Amino acid sequence: MRSTAAPRGVIGGAVLLAVGAAFLLPPLGVSNAGAYLFVALGLAFGAAWWLGTKQFVYLVPAGVLTGFGLGLVLPTLFDLSAEIAGPVFLGTLALGLIVVFAFAPGRRLLLAIAAILAVVAVADLLLNVVLIPAGAQPYFVPLILIVVGLYLLVERRGR
Repeated sequence: MRSTAAPRGVIGGAVLLAVGAAFLLPPLGVSNAGAYLFVALGLAFGAAWWLGTKQFVYLVPAGVLTGFGLGLVLPTLFDLSAEIAGPVFLGTLALGLIVVFAFAPGRRLLLAIAAILAVVAVADLLLNVVLIPAGAQPYFVPLILIVVGLYLLVERRGR
């Protein structure tokens, strides 16, 4: 009789595959290859969530790291100017959190954080309004990541 239990070691194996694949890119001449590591890690966490027991603690890094990585990759891939690259980065990070919320709609804090990121991105890109003062900009995304990380550490299980 075949076991229906989730495979063991999914996250470890997926992360190692992601890191190995990302480190193959520079010798192949891929520009901005380091940014692909974030995408690969996000996909690894996504695979661990999908193939495993659907643990929320895998889903969040999947969305955040994939969004973060795409925010680094897309500007280089499409040769976007710095004025557009910043809002695109915030937008892809917001989109990653929205995807997490779509799979876990009971976790509304992530939707609120995505909304903040999206408002800042849209205001900057479309309205040419900078909502985050220049001196605070280097701290904005790290603080967002810290808040999401703390949320994962303190959120209740099984919600």
